[in-house]
Amino acid sequence: MHEAGSIAPAQLRAELAAGTPVIPGCHDPLSARLAAEAGARAVFVSGGAVGRALFDAPSIPRWGAKTYLDYVRHICRSSPIPVIVDGEDGFGEPMATCAAAADAGAAGVVIGDCLPGGGLLPADVFAGTISRIRTALDVVVIARTDGLDDDRADTLARLRRYTGAGADITVALLNSVLKTETAERLLVTIDELAVAAGGTLAVHSRHGQEIPPPKNLPSGVKAIFVTAISVPTSTDHLKRVLNQR
Repeated sequence: MHEAGSIAPAQLRAELAAGTPVIPGCHDPLSARLAAEAGARAVFVSGGAVGRALFDAPSIPRWGAKTYLDYVRHICRSSPIPVIVDGEDGFGEPMATCAAAADAGAAGVVIGDCLPGGGLLPADVFAGTISRIRTALDVVVIARTDGLDDDRADTLARLRRYTGAGADITVALLNSVLKTETAERLLVTIDELAVAAGGTLAVHSRHGQEIPPPKNLPSGVKAIFVTAISVPTSTDHLKRVLNQR
């Protein structure tokens, strides 16, 4: 186990440099430890998973940000491997959110460029936030952009801009294309994103099956996030045990 202020960011950077890790989502200290026992090299505290586990909501409500970040501290202290924290949209204060997550022991923080009412922050504004976080904090910065559905060219430009601003990892929200594109076309899309991201791209899906096997992914993919497996898995296990009784 590690405490806040440990070498967790350096350890996460080393894991990312060593290959393309599959990083499972977790929602509590136990699921983080189980992921480590299963061989994970890092875990991702999913806002969606914790939202369902802690708030009975599909994501972290803005009013629950402090409770969430206090909860993150317990996960980070319990996990024997680096923890990446979902910072959502920064809850209105991205710098403060990243600082609180880093203080809690997070090795990395995901921050998105989405606006609460819909739409995206101007790319230059969000790039400035990335740069300030990198300058002020020792944390792996993971910049997420959510506009692929509406404007692919803008998404590619944003990935380039965010990498240039210092993001260690970039993520483009893939939810829609995972449902609509063929396996062949999805590989083309991921390759386009990886080239634009300059080798910093992470891909993601809820359960992992939607993403092509790691050996088929382009070399510019740095990590694979499987974001929503711990809560459904726990629920399925409980149902099986209860049904057997």
